[in-house]
Amino acid sequence: MTKLTRSALIYLALPLFFLICATGVGFSQSTDQDEKGPILKFGRIDFSVREIQATPSLLKALEIHVEVFNRSRQATAPPNSVKLILVPKEIKYPEGSSPVGFEPARQETTLTVPLPANTGRILIFGFSLPEKIPESITFELQINPPEGEKKTVNWQGR
Repeated sequence: MTKLTRSALIYLALPLFFLICATGVGFSQSTDQDEKGPILKFGRIDFSVREIQATPSLLKALEIHVEVFNRSRQATAPPNSVKLILVPKEIKYPEGSSPVGFEPARQETTLTVPLPANTGRILIFGFSLPEKIPESITFELQINPPEGEKKTVNWQGR
């Protein structure tokens, strides 16, 4: 390539380079312009039965561990802005048994710390179980009702 064509190529490429730099094409990450706030979604939901030593008998508690994620790229959920509600919907007992007085109530909790973008937290709900453990319990979970994500989960007793 001759010296003249090389300098002509540089003079033609220089304005194109400045145009690309001015518009930011290809040099920065794309941002989601429609993102107005945190995008809250459920992660894993796990169940655990705990045995607590007490007199005169052993107590059993059902723990529900709920992961909540902020899927937003930039927005942080401020403290006390993430509310979770857990509602027991249906309880099934083994044939011929039905404990008297076992009616778990609706529970709600609020995340008191900020939830930064692309992070998650685990919140825990708990119920004491009757002596005769149910066969299964169906729960409905919701983040920030009424418009937040809703999920139905089922716990199977042993």
